[in-house]
Amino acid sequence: MFAIRLVMQAQDYLFVRAFVPFVASVLIKAWKESDCSGDMEVILGGMASLEDEISWFKTEANKWGISLSDVVPQQANKNYYR
Repeated sequence: MFAIRLVMQAQDYLFVRAFVPFVASVLIKAWKESDCSGDMEVILGGMASLEDEISWFKTEANKWGISLSDVVPQQANKNYYR
């Protein structure tokens, strides 16, 4: 059961990493098209929390001796990337 949790955390890491470029594209769209300057601040706050989450994944992986660069995306993540 423990190994499954580690694999799922590694997949979550890949998911969050792939989510960052999408959020960046939303930030650019908000900058170009939004009438409300608060939109950009909300998105930036979300990006900061994504950085915190990625740092947490790296810390946990290091603690358990997992190399995140060796993690192979499962089909669900591959579908998400597309």
